[in-house]
Amino acid sequence: MARMKKLSIATAIVMVLGGSAHAGVPTFDYANAAAMAQELAQLQEQFKVLKQQYETQTNIMNNMQGSYGRGSIGLNDSINSASVVPGSWQEVVSRQNSGAYGSKQSYYEELVNTLPQELFASPDSNRARGYQLSSNSVVAAMSAGEALYSEVQVHLNNLTTLSMQVDSTTNSKDAADLQNRIATENGMLTSAQSKLQALNMNLQANLANQENQATSQNEQFFRWKKD
Repeated sequence: MARMKKLSIATAIVMVLGGSAHAGVPTFDYANAAAMAQELAQLQEQFKVLKQQYETQTNIMNNMQGSYGRGSIGLNDSINSASVVPGSWQEVVSRQNSGAYGSKQSYYEELVNTLPQELFASPDSNRARGYQLSSNSVVAAMSAGEALYSEVQVHLNNLTTLSMQVDSTTNSKDAADLQNRIATENGMLTSAQSKLQALNMNLQANLANQENQATSQNEQFFRWKKD
């Protein structure tokens, strides 16, 4: 009986100790850990994408900064040549009268061989003044026209130089600068061509005026003879 009692007590102690040990062992949630690991991997991937986007934007910003010297290519030559011929016909004639076209003007004055107004029988007559005005207009148009042809050639040379650099641009900012410079040169070329057209129109108008003046003078002469 005593032996059975001792066995029961021992069994109880073992059971108690076993329960206590089991209660002290921490449990591990595998499902939760797997979810956390997956979330961490997603966060790492998002961080990688954001880092790449940041680096891309940084490179874009860096490429949109700085000067590459495209804007100054041939610009001074273009500006200097464009300033030779002003925008209005009155200014063209005024510059011609002041000798602004130099050797070009001297060449065309010799070519036209204008008769000085004072050598007319009536230097102050409408005929003398009209002749002088017409001669000045022709010389001005020819001198300015040659200057404009030279300007057009400057623009064409610059456009050729700029076009040859299209494939040598290093980034988007460099390419944009070159494109803007080409657009500017094209604008100057168009302006020079418009001035040439205006000069031709003024020469045609001058020719028509000469014909009108000749008709008027003949009419006055024959009316005077008739009277």
